[in-house]
Amino acid sequence: MNSFRKAALTAVFAGGIALAPLSFAANVAQDAQALIDAGKASEALSKLDDHLAKNPQDAEARFTKGLALVKLGRSRDAIRVFADLTRDYPQLPEPYNNLAVLYAAQGEYDKARDALQAAVVKHPGYATAHENLGDIYAALAGAAYGKAAALDAGNQGVRRKLAVINQLDTGLDAAVAPQPVAAAAAAAPPSAAPVAAPAKAAEAPKSAESEARHSAAIGQVNAWAKAWASKDLDAYFALYAPEFTPEGGISRETWQAQRRDRIEKPKHIAVRVDNPQATDIEDGAVRVSFRQVYESDSFKDSVSKVLELVPVNGSWLIVREYTR
Repeated sequence: MNSFRKAALTAVFAGGIALAPLSFAANVAQDAQALIDAGKASEALSKLDDHLAKNPQDAEARFTKGLALVKLGRSRDAIRVFADLTRDYPQLPEPYNNLAVLYAAQGEYDKARDALQAAVVKHPGYATAHENLGDIYAALAGAAYGKAAALDAGNQGVRRKLAVINQLDTGLDAAVAPQPVAAAAAAAPPSAAPVAAPAKAAEAPKSAESEARHSAAIGQVNAWAKAWASKDLDAYFALYAPEFTPEGGISRETWQAQRRDRIEKPKHIAVRVDNPQATDIEDGAVRVSFRQVYESDSFKDSVSKVLELVPVNGSWLIVREYTR
């Protein structure tokens, strides 16, 4: 099995939206990539940030920013960049793939699997994602066999299966390559270590402090849904932190006016939070992922939702909100 493969943004978007090769935006991304290749990732990141401040929806520049962050060892920030790209440009499979590479490097194989499954749904012919998905399944199988072997040391069948899994060279490493997707399948894979011991894939038990933090954050998400459903706008907006910035580049004032209109207009609203899962992220924040089930007198939907919350004066407030 080849090493875990990496990918980058293609020159043309799925759906026919082209990145014009002579456009200013394309030149910014290309110049930044050249800086990254020259070992000047910090300079590339600064150039990209300046450009994205004026052009926040430039997908190619955002993708290249993710690559620069990886080079700088800022994996959490890179994950956020690629995750945002999957939200804003779900037709692109490559950000899903790079997101999976980063998750896999952290041993978060369930998340890596989900990202790759989304990639192959968007592009069933994307061979790189299929191969990487196979590597993730191998890692998950290794974790399961390792647990079985620990519980039943005399089970030789399980030990044989574990030995086979550990011989697979999946190369689950942290690098995210900048090569075009068309060339990725033919490129020689970088040297990488085989899948680590199965224990790496198993989640460490949560501490009591972590459990309490996650429970409090999920409680706030439920309070947010309740305030929304009851049209209690004061309580609803009070759950957002002062530093909350709406997605899509709109101002806080515009977002609040839109939310007020959409909440007040229906006669009836029901909001349900299904299967909330909390994880710690950077700077003491907590990310809560869940299935949001919404119904009003004129509309209903069900989406995968993410709220990121930070502790503020003994409570938890929302700093970021997006759908996957």
